[in-house]
Amino acid sequence: MLYPHPLSLQVNYLGQPNSFSFTQLVAAYLGKIRDIASNELKSDVSDIVIAVPGWYTDLQRRAIIDAAAIANLNILRIIHDTTATALGYGITKSDLPDPDTTPRHVAFVDAGHGGFSVAIVAFTKGQLSVKSTAYDPNLGGRDIDNALLSHFAHEFNQKYNIDVLSSPKACFRLSAGCEKLKKVLSANTEAPLNVESLMNDIDASSKLTRDQLESLIAPLLDAVQAPIQRAIADSGLSLDQIDAVELVGGSTRVPALRNRIQHAFGGKQLSFTLNQDEAIARGATFACAMLSPVFRVRDFAVHDINHYPIKVQWQSVPTDPDDDTEIEVFSQGNPVPSTKILSFYRKDAFSIEAAYAHPPGTAPFASATVPQVPPDPKGDATLVKVKTRLNLHGILSFESAYTEEIEEKEEPAPMEVDKPPQDAESAMAPAAVPVKKKKRVVKKNPVPLLAQNASLDKALLESYKEKESEMHAGDKLVQDTEVGS
Repeated sequence: MLYPHPLSLQVNYLGQPNSFSFTQLVAAYLGKIRDIASNELKSDVSDIVIAVPGWYTDLQRRAIIDAAAIANLNILRIIHDTTATALGYGITKSDLPDPDTTPRHVAFVDAGHGGFSVAIVAFTKGQLSVKSTAYDPNLGGRDIDNALLSHFAHEFNQKYNIDVLSSPKACFRLSAGCEKLKKVLSANTEAPLNVESLMNDIDASSKLTRDQLESLIAPLLDAVQAPIQRAIADSGLSLDQIDAVELVGGSTRVPALRNRIQHAFGGKQLSFTLNQDEAIARGATFACAMLSPVFRVRDFAVHDINHYPIKVQWQSVPTDPDDDTEIEVFSQGNPVPSTKILSFYRKDAFSIEAAYAHPPGTAPFASATVPQVPPDPKGDATLVKVKTRLNLHGILSFESAYTEEIEEKEEPAPMEVDKPPQDAESAMAPAAVPVKKKKRVVKKNPVPLLAQNASLDKALLESYKEKESEMHAGDKLVQDTEVGS
């Protein structure tokens, strides 16, 4: 199976139209962050940990790794945002329960700019275990901003006879004003909106109350309950068993959103002990330090889970109509990393594909083919085993295939230790002959396996790296020239 190349975007670069893939654009963004970090640290940055939403798919995770490689960065781990938050919370705690006692269960709610995440995490001394996660990728601060933008665009159309939505520049200006208005209403019951020269040299103005804001975003507030309920249900815990609810993310400053979260947790007191804007980055930094030989960090085990259930599917064998055609290999909530061995009885070449079990009909994101199956001595179907792994990044791969051959080997007889005879009769008795034991040894014989996934082809990846390096060198030359002048 051939997976599609990344989609491209037309942009102006150095006054000329250029086409860049989305992966290249992310690589340029990571390169900019790399340079900022290098300047702050006064040293080169190479090894990193990136926090991503847990709902990221296999394709998105591979794209992140490719983007980092283009920017000459080595990803030590892709960690989920809520897991990073939990690590930052737990690694500094000195009062966690002992491992043989009831864990401390903490719910982490992240209401950020682009999404809404919930995780239920169990803590004991020296470790955390993620019990459940739930997400709404379309519920965040930007959705509140968009609701305000639509409201004021409609108002200004009637008030000033201008179509703000038809002008990208006007939309940008109004969006900035709406975001400022939202922040003011988080602390006040009423706030003004003033945008100078919004469009056609018109200075637009209006105002909004907090009650009006809550009415505008009522559908967003109603959506808060669902992911929280899913996370609690999947954790297998009751509300009484959740010891704390920690909030992070800038959107948790909106009072109405905060109240809905508290209501969804049965009125539990909300905690704000973590930095709302930096909690994820701080946790990812701890994860990076734990994986780096340069830093010494206290031992703290992180047991994470995958979000999407993954199935493996194949074509049925014509001679066996009862043969299944798919199996769910890694269920939702399966620990990562994890390895599973799949068994297939085949006489001829066969292929398998990996896809998400939900929603149904999801396109496969990885495949593997066994081009040649070794014949069975008895003429039966050969048992071929395929090793499937869900690694630390939450990425699935078909790693190897093999057949098993059982051999019986004789083990040397145990040596008899000379013992003094207990009496004369036992001294005259013939010595017992040691019995050799047979040991069954399973020998693994490798079978060719051709695996494909959504990672960039090596040649294409190298061309992207070369292009990014050229652009970075050009930008640095311009910057150095400006500083020198």
